[in-house]
Amino acid sequence: MGKFIVIEGTDGSGKSTQTRKLTRYLKAQGLTVKQFHFPSGKGFYGRAINSFLRGDLGSALEVDPYYVAFLFARDRIQNAALVRKWIDKYDIVLMDRYAYSNVAYQCAKLMRKPREKEKLYRWIVDMEFKSGEIPIPDLCMFLGVPRAFSEKKLQEERAGGDRDYLDGASDIHEDNLLLQQNVGSVYREMCQEFDEMVYVECGDASGNMMKSEEIHQKILEVMKEKGVI
Repeated sequence: MGKFIVIEGTDGSGKSTQTRKLTRYLKAQGLTVKQFHFPSGKGFYGRAINSFLRGDLGSALEVDPYYVAFLFARDRIQNAALVRKWIDKYDIVLMDRYAYSNVAYQCAKLMRKPREKEKLYRWIVDMEFKSGEIPIPDLCMFLGVPRAFSEKKLQEERAGGDRDYLDGASDIHEDNLLLQQNVGSVYREMCQEFDEMVYVECGDASGNMMKSEEIHQKILEVMKEKGVI
C-alpha cells in the first residue's frame, strides 16, 4: 500500500509548482506516483463546482457556503473508491488540494460569526471524513506564504492547463484578497487540530517568499521526518 500525500495552500501559494517538482523528484527516485487535483472538474459535481468558481452562481460571498461545501465534498466522495485504488496501486498518491480546502475556503466566509463558523467547520469534516469515508492522508502539508507575496501573485494574470475550468473567466475565490487572508487563518487552525497536517513556512526571516527550490527542500525534509519517503 502506498502513501497518500496532500499539498494545500491559499491561491497563489505555489501549490501546483511544488506538486510538479515533488512528482518529478519522487519519480526520479524510482517511485510510482499518481498525481491528482481536486476539484476533479468531471461529473455532475465537478461541473457544478466549475460553474460556481467562474461566478455563474454569484460572488464567493453570495452563494450559501453549505451548498458550496456540499458540492466539493460530493466531488471527493464520488471519487473516493478511485483514490483508494490508486493508494493500493502506486507508491505515492499526491493530491493538489483535498478536503482541508473545503473547510478553509467555506469557513473563511464566516470569520465574523465564530459560532456559525465552528458549526460549518464540524459539518464539513463530518460530511467528508466520517459520513463520506474519504481516505485520510498520511501527510498534508500547508504552504504558508508571506501576505505581501500572496497579494502580488493574486494580482498577476494567471494561466495554465489546470485553469481550463474557468473558460477564460477569473476565479471568484482569487478575486477576494480578504477572503484569502481568512482562508490562511483557517488553514493554520487545522494545522493545530489534525495530526496529519504540517505547516510549512515558505517565507524567510525578512518576510519575503523563499525560492521555489528552497521550499521544495523543506517539503522533502518534512516528508522524511514523517517517514512517508
